[in-house]
Amino acid sequence: MPPVPDSLPGLPDDYTSQFFTNDVVTRPDDLEFLARVLRCWADEEGPPPPIAPGEVMHPLDRSLKRGEVGISNIANGELEIVPESTLRLYQREFIKGDVVKRALTSPESALVVDIRSAVRLQHCLSKEKVDGWVDFEKMGNALLFDARDRVVYDEWIGTVEEVFEDGLVESQIGICYRLAEMGGLLEPGRLVADVIPKDMPEAAMSNPLPPFANPAVDRVIEVNPVVVYVTWNAINQQLPTAEQEKHPEPKQFWYGEDIKKLTRFDGIRMQPPGIGSILRFKDPADETRYGVKPTVHAGGMKTVKAMKVVESRSKLTLRWQSGEETEEWAIDMVPYRNVDDYETWPGEHLIWRGDNGERRHAVAQMFDPHQRVAELLFMDNNEKQIVPALEIDPGGRTNDSTYGVGIGMQVLLCENNGSTPPAVPVLGQAELPVKNMWSRNELAKLAEEYVVDSSKFGYFTPEGDRDLVDWYGEVIRLNLNGSIDVQLPNNALRTVGLHNTFLLNESHPEDLFAELEQQQPGEGDDWEMQGQLEAGIQNGFEVGSDASWETMSAGEDRLAAGWDQPGVIEIDVDMTSGEVEEDEESRDAREVDLAVGAAQTVTSQDRVPTPTSPGENPVGEEDEETRVTTKMYLANGVAQLPAASFPAPSPTSPGGSSKAGPSTQSNGQSVQLRSARQMDDGANEDEPWQRFEMLEAAPEDHWFIREPRLNAANKTYHSRLQREHKALISSLPDNILVRSYEDRTDLMRVLIVGPEGTPYSNAPFVFDVYLNPTKFPQEPPTVHFHSHTNGHGRCNPNLYEDGKVCLSILGTWSGDKSESWIPSKSSLLQVFVSISGLVLVRSPYHCEPAFAKLEGTREGIINSRLYSEKAYVLSRSFVRTALERPPLGLEAELRYFYLTQGRLQVVIEHAKRLIEKGEGTVPETLVEENAEMWNADAVGSLTTGAIITLKVSEPARPTPRLGADRTAVLRGRYVH
Repeated sequence: MPPVPDSLPGLPDDYTSQFFTNDVVTRPDDLEFLARVLRCWADEEGPPPPIAPGEVMHPLDRSLKRGEVGISNIANGELEIVPESTLRLYQREFIKGDVVKRALTSPESALVVDIRSAVRLQHCLSKEKVDGWVDFEKMGNALLFDARDRVVYDEWIGTVEEVFEDGLVESQIGICYRLAEMGGLLEPGRLVADVIPKDMPEAAMSNPLPPFANPAVDRVIEVNPVVVYVTWNAINQQLPTAEQEKHPEPKQFWYGEDIKKLTRFDGIRMQPPGIGSILRFKDPADETRYGVKPTVHAGGMKTVKAMKVVESRSKLTLRWQSGEETEEWAIDMVPYRNVDDYETWPGEHLIWRGDNGERRHAVAQMFDPHQRVAELLFMDNNEKQIVPALEIDPGGRTNDSTYGVGIGMQVLLCENNGSTPPAVPVLGQAELPVKNMWSRNELAKLAEEYVVDSSKFGYFTPEGDRDLVDWYGEVIRLNLNGSIDVQLPNNALRTVGLHNTFLLNESHPEDLFAELEQQQPGEGDDWEMQGQLEAGIQNGFEVGSDASWETMSAGEDRLAAGWDQPGVIEIDVDMTSGEVEEDEESRDAREVDLAVGAAQTVTSQDRVPTPTSPGENPVGEEDEETRVTTKMYLANGVAQLPAASFPAPSPTSPGGSSKAGPSTQSNGQSVQLRSARQMDDGANEDEPWQRFEMLEAAPEDHWFIREPRLNAANKTYHSRLQREHKALISSLPDNILVRSYEDRTDLMRVLIVGPEGTPYSNAPFVFDVYLNPTKFPQEPPTVHFHSHTNGHGRCNPNLYEDGKVCLSILGTWSGDKSESWIPSKSSLLQVFVSISGLVLVRSPYHCEPAFAKLEGTREGIINSRLYSEKAYVLSRSFVRTALERPPLGLEAELRYFYLTQGRLQVVIEHAKRLIEKGEGTVPETLVEENAEMWNADAVGSLTTGAIITLKVSEPARPTPRLGADRTAVLRGRYVH
């Protein structure tokens, strides 16, 4: 079993995190305290990097225990790790298009289709509060330009990347001075100390601050844009091509009176109202209505009306998967981030996938997360059908395709985008890193020029007419008939078809939250500066390069430092002790002994009862010397794992054990293996089920058959291959067959039968192996997996539909070095047993590194149950494919196993029991539903969607599969 997560004392085993990244929390005994959650246990994917000698540990850079969160004090930026039990949720915000639940243990989820927010405000300088809640729609950004604003000029739309700004600062004695910077830190009410990096010595400034300046007291009272740096994304798509050519891409840098030519769209509407944000009333009449009292500065020449958000609340309009729409407070919902690959919500465009390769465009009408079926409107004939979830391809989550558009997305309108629905093209160029660095350097040069001579710059506001922009807008509703409602910048609504839109490339939501996080005052102490100051204060103006003012988020820090990810589990089977001086013959003999010995280590505990047939000895009476186990490495530690039994095929053998074996955790399961030598000693040599066999010629359907025949660089390859063969002959477990070839010693084909007690029970998994003679064993073998899921997704997180096998030992996953291929110790036996024992496991959901730690939590139980059901259903298609189109060289073995030995009948009877149980039992409560977990023979309560898929033999369209009576029953259940 994997190591138990390090938890705070007293937590229940199924404890689930209470807070999420970007939550604002307070303390029950100190309601003035506010902090933002920066790290939470559920989001962690590995331990922090080791601290370098002499380096001081960052306050948040230690592994979180379950029940802890890392927070940042909003008032002063102080960072600390604290127990969740000491905190209370104060604010939780979402953006349009987010998916939420009422609780992580609830199957039902909803799409956020609209948000109505209200804020409490106080003056950014006087701190005088405004009475009551203020509709967030009445507010705008206090800054004229901000990063991520959209701008339009001459039929082009662009994104503001950065702004060089000039701030007016009032000192404690009433004298004002100016401070300029391009890091986005200037805003009304901010202390100068929070603008200038704490670790920048005054000697680094070309001009010091005025003698009367006190950064700890002096505050910014006004901010003006000087230079606006824009990346132009796309041109108006309603223009004919000939007309588009008349509008070249605009310039990048805007200053002086040219700023007046821009039309600006406030990016703040895309963000939740963050505490500490500085806003202004859009309408002066609202300032009067709410009693805003401006402060007066600079001898009466300047007034400040900017307001600071001190509290916010949001009411969400939610569209549930059933189609029902409700209004809920944001604080009562939780984010649903581990969205299932097959889930959908009403109005979404997707693809229905048939087993025969047919693909049809459809719009979701309803999705039942309990029974895993969806009602679809097919766009080719305007008919509605109910289909299993496994036939749904929502796009984006299971592949690289993006289907349709989403709530809150920005789109360009057009006559026809030229794509086949539901695909929607994406427009919006983004600068390459090199170009971006050049552009920011040019911005820094303009900033220096402004310091020397500001005559060509000045302060101006954008004056473009928004009403003229009728070709760009935001998606606000997905209609069930497939049409889309788009809100234009002038708030007019336009209903269009999917073919009338281009998606506009935009920032990710997490970037918006990061922007909020950056804007919190007092956090300058913790910013990591990424460059040196390129310019200082000259003539009373401070100018810094963009690189000097940017920060790296905690997540980026960890990535840059190369944090280990929880990875693929490994098996440690020594091939050699690493003695390089030993002669080859002695080394061969010793290494085979080591390899076989490592695979035949005797163990007497944690065995799974094996079903017995007449004349077969029970497992408990088996000769102790014939039992084998392997030492298996988990990504987060080492565990001694015995393994699930794979009984010799027998017509009378039941479908599975009646008892659950030792609990499988994360990436492992309980397996018991017997050596191939034991099986072969008493076996008929003519029996097809030979563990290892060398055939004359490699099959034509071998994935690597077209790899060139290479001569080994030295005799190490041949001697190592002999040792590998000897280890496989003596130590392969019962459920693994290996075939090598006389004419192609560099190729192998491996058949692994899914172990009992897992969703993969009795399913055949075929892998083709290539041993490059010029590189093996210095480099690991190349392995290809033959997937037969027919485009319905992966049956295991480590086995991809395109054939990739994700394992550290194969070099296809960046795990710990100890898990990688070690030429002197790793072996092919280790690879094959790793796949059988640590990939084809009872709870494959937890093979995904990000989900491994969720095992045993309430959220993990639900998600694991659904994934195991998917794995079971998809792996049944492997049985059918193996009999209809058996891989060459294994035809006799598969016929023997499934037909002669009766395992096909076992598979069928097993599926029938699942179907009967699923159709006859409907859990009345959520607790009962979650209790229906996979036991020893993987019998659980199947959903309706899984049952439909199991009953299908060769489906062509959804209708024949269900039958009139079945369709009627489903419609009666789901139509509302």
